[in-house]
Amino acid sequence: MVGAGSEQQARELITQAQKKLKSWSFFGPSNKYEDAAELYEKAGNMYKLAQQWSLAGDAFIEAAKLFEQANGAKFDGSRAYENAAKCYKRHDPRAAVKALHEAIALDQDGGNFRQAARHYQEAAELLETEIDDPKAAYDAYGHAAELFSADESPAMANKCFLKVAQIAADLNMYDVAIEKFERVASAAVDDNLLKWSLKEYFLKAGLCHLCTDDMVRSRQALNSYCGMDMSFEQTREYQLLKGVMDAIDNGDVEQFTQAVYDYDKLTKLDSWKTAILLKIKKNMDQDDLR
Repeated sequence: MVGAGSEQQARELITQAQKKLKSWSFFGPSNKYEDAAELYEKAGNMYKLAQQWSLAGDAFIEAAKLFEQANGAKFDGSRAYENAAKCYKRHDPRAAVKALHEAIALDQDGGNFRQAARHYQEAAELLETEIDDPKAAYDAYGHAAELFSADESPAMANKCFLKVAQIAADLNMYDVAIEKFERVASAAVDDNLLKWSLKEYFLKAGLCHLCTDDMVRSRQALNSYCGMDMSFEQTREYQLLKGVMDAIDNGDVEQFTQAVYDYDKLTKLDSWKTAILLKIKKNMDQDDLR
């Protein structure tokens, strides 16, 4: 009964908003648009109570458009598009991404780069996990990272740069992945809170190097990582990279398998590293056939 009552209230609020838009206002049209926008927002919240997520999203979209007409109220418009996205996320992630892009346009116009970055990040997560569009997710994470950087939010920027790197590797864009992993590693070298993550960044960058089939550059990278962090040579991550490089140089698939096994029995490989290692092994197998 609560849902049905809320839905009825939402419809009544929308009717009020439409009447408000048709009425003459002593304070001028901007005030009329703002009042109508607030009514649409209330309607959106009522639809949320009724769990009518698409209708709620539609109501917030109307509110956003009206806020824009009310002297370009960018903050209120962005917030309404964000609320629409939250509703659409439940059943229509593509509509949610579209709403977030509308919010981003208003955020950037208003110079609110951190909020634009957050909206790009949210869109990227939907594109990656719900819509399965890695190229679009890669672009969105990249925009988020650059905007976080512009807003002097390095921790958030680096989080997004790591996602860019990971997806770039999935798309066989290894040079981009290497550059991003090494960029984040360089930023972490002098940061006591992040230093413990260095071996992870070096491992991921090193694995991407090995996918390029450039063993000279791969060895140079491994040496440079040891120069950046003196303790790296004592880590299992270093041993894995060195073991894989030696196996490739020797053309020895069994040696490769042993190096991977020795690492995995103590530190479980995640799905991303496993996929990259399988690509490296495939390259070795192809070299054997030549």
